[in-house]
Amino acid sequence: MALSKPRGRLFLKYVALFVTLVGGALLTSGLVEIYISYQENKTALARIQREQAQAASSRIEQFIKEIERQIGWTTQAQWGARAAALDQRRFDYLRLLRQAPAVTEISQLDPSGKEQLRVSRLAMDVVGSQADFSREPKFLEAKSGKTYFSPVYFRKESEPYMTIAMARSGEDPGVTVAEVNLKFI
Repeated sequence: MALSKPRGRLFLKYVALFVTLVGGALLTSGLVEIYISYQENKTALARIQREQAQAASSRIEQFIKEIERQIGWTTQAQWGARAAALDQRRFDYLRLLRQAPAVTEISQLDPSGKEQLRVSRLAMDVVGSQADFSREPKFLEAKSGKTYFSPVYFRKESEPYMTIAMARSGEDPGVTVAEVNLKFI
């Protein structure tokens, strides 16, 4: 009997050592598995976010191109007397506002950058205001033949807007400027 006690203690030491080694191996394996799973989830999340960003970018691009196309038909040449051309332009702008809910305001600037006509959903229409936009980037860039896209800005601190400006051709050249509400994207 005296011999069984030391063997029992030795056995308990081996059991404790075995349990410690197995437990340590399982803990290490679990930590490695958690780390690998975390990295895989992080990679998958980044991929999903990239795909969502690309889809959003595509939607925004299609939206802007459609608005640009709709504004484009209002920049076609107007022939005839100046007053008749201005009335026709106003009619075209009203039709654009009806067909493109995202466009909230559209203006006609003459070749010198002075506003001749403004049609708006949010304010009274203005004819012949002569407000000078000749030094504004929207006029200068559009006048050079490029379509101008402003940075996004906020109206009423909540609604995202963008300005799009395009040159007009014909007897009455100038620039057409549209304010576009981006919440319609």
